[in-house]
Amino acid sequence: MSAETSTHRAAPDAPARFSAETRRSDLDAMARSGVELLVVGGGITGAGVARDAALRGIRVGLVERGDFASGTSSRSSKLIHGGQRYLEQGDVALVRESARERHRLRRIAPHLVAPARMAVPVWARTPAGLLKLRAGLWAFEKMAPIEESELHESWGRDDTLEHIPLLDSERLQGAVVYTEYVTDDARLTLETLKSARRNGALCVNHAPAVGIGLPAPVTVTTPGGTSAAPRFRVRVRDVEAGGEHEIEARCIVNAAGPWVDAVRGLAGAGQSRMQLTKGIHLVVRRERLPLDQIVVMRAADRRMVFAVPHDEVIWIGTTDTFYPQAAERPGITREDVDYLLEATTRTFPTVSLGPDDVTGAWAGVRPLLAEQGKKPSEISRRDEVLVEQPGFFSIGGGKLTTYRSMAERVVDDVEGYLAARKSPCRTHKEPLAGTDEPVPMARTTLDATELDACLDSECALTVADVMERRIRANIFATDNGLTQLEQVAAQLGRRLGWNDERIAREMATHRTRVAEDVAWRTQS
Repeated sequence: MSAETSTHRAAPDAPARFSAETRRSDLDAMARSGVELLVVGGGITGAGVARDAALRGIRVGLVERGDFASGTSSRSSKLIHGGQRYLEQGDVALVRESARERHRLRRIAPHLVAPARMAVPVWARTPAGLLKLRAGLWAFEKMAPIEESELHESWGRDDTLEHIPLLDSERLQGAVVYTEYVTDDARLTLETLKSARRNGALCVNHAPAVGIGLPAPVTVTTPGGTSAAPRFRVRVRDVEAGGEHEIEARCIVNAAGPWVDAVRGLAGAGQSRMQLTKGIHLVVRRERLPLDQIVVMRAADRRMVFAVPHDEVIWIGTTDTFYPQAAERPGITREDVDYLLEATTRTFPTVSLGPDDVTGAWAGVRPLLAEQGKKPSEISRRDEVLVEQPGFFSIGGGKLTTYRSMAERVVDDVEGYLAARKSPCRTHKEPLAGTDEPVPMARTTLDATELDACLDSECALTVADVMERRIRANIFATDNGLTQLEQVAAQLGRRLGWNDERIAREMATHRTRVAEDVAWRTQS
């Protein structure tokens, strides 16, 4: 069956299998029949592209070098936010898009996007800063629909200290408070992929693209006539089973995040277009910093950083520094940590958090488009689709909040290249697959039945897949998941056929990764 006519679509009431078995069958199907669109990258952008394309009726496959969301998309600040700070930079279009997309994500994924009040304290000799902030939020609230209960409010000094008693009171003018949204970024990516697959997408993790070739055009017969259509030939390595597969695709979307330039290089592109920056986050127990609202803090360089409460933890972030290379787990330095702890201590002077209060940490790399001469925090978060040869689209830049609209734009381009309008974009109104119940942000343990679901319905293949992304034990659990490690590794071993050596290696890898996240403690 040809790539143009073959489809893979689960019945609406079919069991949502997404497992090691479906992974093998999806990879075999892509190699055997080809696809119209191959997405390279299984982070939030690639997941959004695959879902949009599948909903429009495009035969789409997705391959991911590691686990789904294993790079930037599990290492963000976990905020679906309007980006009000971009108003200060004059990027009204980005703020407007962020505000609109924030509203849409809340509508299509209420179980994954939870409202939270964010307080922005203002310290100054006069209330001018408070008035300026209120004016900015008033303008923001005109850009997209906002529920009346989520409109901003202004607190005077006394009210601010009543709500946030730990704040530095010296020269405090008050605070402006408004609603933002918190998400589990890895969970949002997984649910987007599950929705893509239920609508026909073929999705495979632990399968890096290692070569891209463009042969001579071939003749294709469609209901509209006969035409010449080039086929990309993408070599994909199966990390779990071994060996390589070759997938034919009419077009490619390179959504590889920090690895966009590397994938462009596979297709013959030369000049780098990406500029990577690193952001780190620290986790402390909530009893050490008891907050009921997200609080915006100012670092020594006047950058905004956040303290975000959720369940039993607070996470503090983020930094913004240049980083030289793509990495799933960029290094965390003592300088990074001190930067965030200093901002926290200045904001909450009686708390005095120290390195020993940090129970977990994570770092991620932002895949931004290069802008010469700008500081990391000045580089635009706008996305751009790069087309260096017909049918090969690379998407860079962007932010978590706008992933859906980014995907819509690139799939529009894909449809234009395929010269076949399938159906209108529906991702702004079609609910994501999954339950309507809120997903626990800091879920840190699993019983045996829940672990089976990670294997059967979420294609987990390693201990890291489970402990770092299906749940968030490595960063949010008090013991970083070490107590449950042996149980998880043993059950995965039984289900996936691991020998004792593989089980031991998986356990050792988790212990090493946990230790690496706090290795900065030994740095001077």
